Amino acid sequence: MDELQRHTEPRGAQARENLVNALRECCELADGVEHFQGQDLLDVLNHLDGLRFVMAESGQLLMGVVRGFEG
Repeated sequence: MDELQRHTEPRGAQARENLVNALRECCELADGVEHFQGQDLLDVLNHLDGLRFVMAESGQLLMGVVRGFEG
């Protein structure tokens, strides 16, 4: 394993874990979006917005790690 792989593998693993956790959390929140009203719905939507950021950031990082290993 070269120096680059030693530094990127932990980052890739953490990005994958963050992405998986965020995706699972989104699935759990689907019922709330479907049924909640008012402030409860706003709370769920705000939480989803935060998860969207985690998914975008983690997805981009993971893609970079995977592409780096393939290249």
